[in-house]
Amino acid sequence: MPKTLLLYPPVSDPTSGYHSLCYLESYARSFGYTDIDIVDANIEAWLHTAEPLHIRESMEHIRERVGTLSGSVNRSAAEELELFYGLKTASFPFEDMLPEAIGILRDRERFFDYTQYSYAVEAVMLWMDALSMLGFPGQFNGFSLRSHWLYNLFHSGDLMNAEVINRITAPYHRYFHEVLAPAFRQGHYRLAGISVTYVAQIPFALKLAQILKASVPDITVVLGGTAVSDHWKHINDRNAFFDIFNNADACILGEGETAFVGILNMLEAGGTLSPIDNVILNPRLPQSVPPQNVHIAYERLEQLSVPDYSQLPWNQYLSPFPFVYYSPSRGCYWNKCTFCDYGLNFDSPTSAWRQLNADLIMRDLREITKSYPYIYFSVDVLAPSLLLRLAERIVEEGLKLIWSAEIRLEEYWTPDKCRLLRQSGCVAVSVGFESGNQRILDLINKGTKADRLQDTIRIFSEAGIGVQIMGFTGFPTEKLEDAMGSIDFLRENRELWTFGGLGQFTLTKGAIVAKEPERFGIEQVRPYRGEDIAWRLFYKEIDEENSSSSASSRKQIFSALQSLKGPCYERPWTGGIDTPHTLFYHERFGPRINQVLREARESEMDRDRILSLNGVIVRGREGARLSALVQGPDVLAVHSDSEAAGGSLNARTVTDALEHRRMNRGPQPAASEAAAYFIRLDGTAFPFPEPMIGFLEAFEPGTSLSRLLRQRGDSAFAVKLWEHSVKHRFLRPADAGVPLSRKAAPV
Repeated sequence: MPKTLLLYPPVSDPTSGYHSLCYLESYARSFGYTDIDIVDANIEAWLHTAEPLHIRESMEHIRERVGTLSGSVNRSAAEELELFYGLKTASFPFEDMLPEAIGILRDRERFFDYTQYSYAVEAVMLWMDALSMLGFPGQFNGFSLRSHWLYNLFHSGDLMNAEVINRITAPYHRYFHEVLAPAFRQGHYRLAGISVTYVAQIPFALKLAQILKASVPDITVVLGGTAVSDHWKHINDRNAFFDIFNNADACILGEGETAFVGILNMLEAGGTLSPIDNVILNPRLPQSVPPQNVHIAYERLEQLSVPDYSQLPWNQYLSPFPFVYYSPSRGCYWNKCTFCDYGLNFDSPTSAWRQLNADLIMRDLREITKSYPYIYFSVDVLAPSLLLRLAERIVEEGLKLIWSAEIRLEEYWTPDKCRLLRQSGCVAVSVGFESGNQRILDLINKGTKADRLQDTIRIFSEAGIGVQIMGFTGFPTEKLEDAMGSIDFLRENRELWTFGGLGQFTLTKGAIVAKEPERFGIEQVRPYRGEDIAWRLFYKEIDEENSSSSASSRKQIFSALQSLKGPCYERPWTGGIDTPHTLFYHERFGPRINQVLREARESEMDRDRILSLNGVIVRGREGARLSALVQGPDVLAVHSDSEAAGGSLNARTVTDALEHRRMNRGPQPAASEAAAYFIRLDGTAFPFPEPMIGFLEAFEPGTSLSRLLRQRGDSAFAVKLWEHSVKHRFLRPADAGVPLSRKAAPV
């Protein structure tokens, strides 16, 4: 029996394990393959960086780089970016902050104290900025990797560049080499599978495959997952696919359970891989065939096993409760939306739709809920009739679970039906609102009526189910007034939905819009120049001047969208669509969750409450120059400028573009020795005059406004400064949990 290792690579959600490897392991076990280990390298690698020794060594590196770069006379634009992130993070006491933050996120009571929760989240997120100093400064966008930074993940040259991959993955090299590589050698594994769900994981998966081959030369390495399948789907030249995935012996495309067992069967029979459905072989193998010739098959869901999640490291995740993903259906029963492009679809917006019947779903849920009562139905969308039958069965059997799912806003839903869903344990649903404009909904072929959306959302909310909204602006032919109408609808109904909002439309080549451009008023549809992995497409609107995607319209839309934001966070935290933390908060507080979060923030506006600094003060000459340095928005801007012209940048060209942008800014004002910056815990830097710095320093040991006024005399100006500081979170409750007491040294 081939001993097998299944790996989930960084960088991804640290709050729960993903279910892909559990499905593979459970299905293989039903065929007698029981010697399979699962390693969630995503959470393990991050926790390794948060060990005290590694925090100290990382911070020593950051401070050393800040010292070196500060003394450099002729810094490059990339070095200025590095200095900016170094100055942002060098003065924070992460050795004290991170253990406390991790403890809060795992504690079943403190987790729901939103004041403590907020500061824990921000401390963890700031650590990601600090870790980026070991790679490309600023490369992490929370617990994801930016696709376009000082590299381009859609440019095969960057993915084949060992220097680029090594630098991106450098923050986790100690874990890879000190923990994983010895485990690879000692484990006597015959097969290693790496499941890659998101684009952000690709560089880390490539590095892990390289280390696997170097550690155990005769091991068979297989990569699979949504991101690998999409890579094959979008790459312009499929014959070049294995130039990127060169350390993989094979890749699984599409659904992987049957293919995984097929590979195990071949290894068991003698070790020679040959072509089977959904598997492409590296051209170096004798039995390989051209990668475009692979046959894609879909699983028969009724033949799959009950997923077993017991190998996931539940004590390691940054959550107070275990939370599992469960997939009782695949594909979409509607499968008509013109913007959609999901899965290995070749003649429809999504993969073929299949779903388990209610009996099999109940069989699975009975087993799963013995250990894991928090469940997200991880599907494209669940059919309403099945969902209702399922709710009836759950209630009849008295099965105890807390669940959420993605659904369509069908008129099918009535108050009685929604109350039944809530009775069965449903605490939240996510819905594809898409647009509040009927003409746009018709172009999308959404099958919903704008004038019924409010009633449907209200029915769910009044039943005690939180509604999470997903939509976008910028769909072809949408005008500014159309987009503003969607924003107005969401604003006017703000009390009916909890989290979500509107993103920006992105065109992909499998979408009906891309296949029928004239119908949607667009032209020049093509990949961006320089991107040979066409995850997204460039296009021009024929009536560009009146489009909601024009530069002037997007500025107005961005400004208007700010009114929809609440005191919450993006994925993977509370506020992110369909995240574990969002589910936990929905269960605890229900649809009034935003009111609870606002009240938590408003409670800080208490004159007698002891507050302390919510950040650090950076003094000294380089701190004063912070605003003159190249920063993250500069990197995003040079990419945006290139994309507006239909082009793209990569690791070779982006640094030149940054230098050009810096030169065009002109001379920057001279820095004052006395100037200082306040770096808020979320990483935002604020230049403040000395009176403001002095006012904030009065709170460094922890004090209340009332006490400060007694010491200094009542001052209307001090009250205004205090109100401004609390509102903008420069001050925070001293009992917030994450210690920031160490006084920052001049940098």
